Amino acid sequence: MPESPSEDPSGLIPQRGDKNLWEALVPVLVFIVVNRFVSLLWAIVAATVWSLKVTFQRLRRGHPIGRFLPIVTVGIIARGVVGIITDSEAVYFGIGIGIKASVGLVLIISVFLKRNLLAIYAPLLLGFPERITSEMAYKKAMNHIAIFIAFAQFSSSAFDIWLFNNASVDGYLIIRFFVNWPFTTIVILGSFFYLNRRLNVIQGFPGIAQLMEEKFATKDPDEEHR
Repeated sequence: MPESPSEDPSGLIPQRGDKNLWEALVPVLVFIVVNRFVSLLWAIVAATVWSLKVTFQRLRRGHPIGRFLPIVTVGIIARGVVGIITDSEAVYFGIGIGIKASVGLVLIISVFLKRNLLAIYAPLLLGFPERITSEMAYKKAMNHIAIFIAFAQFSSSAFDIWLFNNASVDGYLIIRFFVNWPFTTIVILGSFFYLNRRLNVIQGFPGIAQLMEEKFATKDPDEEHR
């Protein structure tokens, strides 16, 4: 599930194996070390600065942050500023937990308002043509996935709250990272497999993998080097 930017700047399943896992783990280690030997305030500063650095590096490498980069950046800075002002572990980590739960709530609301955000924005990533997104099978499957992800967000938030109340700061960061990373991966992969199976009823559907390959194969070569 979407992690707090200052703790997991990748926000995606690792695309380069150990390198991306390391990028996501470094802010956690930076926070732990600086918090233990200096102070909470400087730990927040260090983790925030490192997360911003990784975020912009991902952009320069052409990773799919795209139009959401300004939102991610503002979120990282705002959370860091609030954490510094309050000098409170509960506030700093609570913001991330609150964002995670809010994402789940927004997904559910969007489904009930018949404006499913996942259904709207999935074609940008997966390359679904209109002939697929206009099918009822697609809309129903995306509604199911949105609700599934929303409850996964709630479950992850509840776990974070329990862990924060029952572990040290170091333990919270380390356990949370190594629990949420595989949990997020399982939820995303499970959603992909479910969507692929449900869309097989659409005549001529080639499979999600092929559509994504076609999407990136037709990507502007100049854009890839930006």
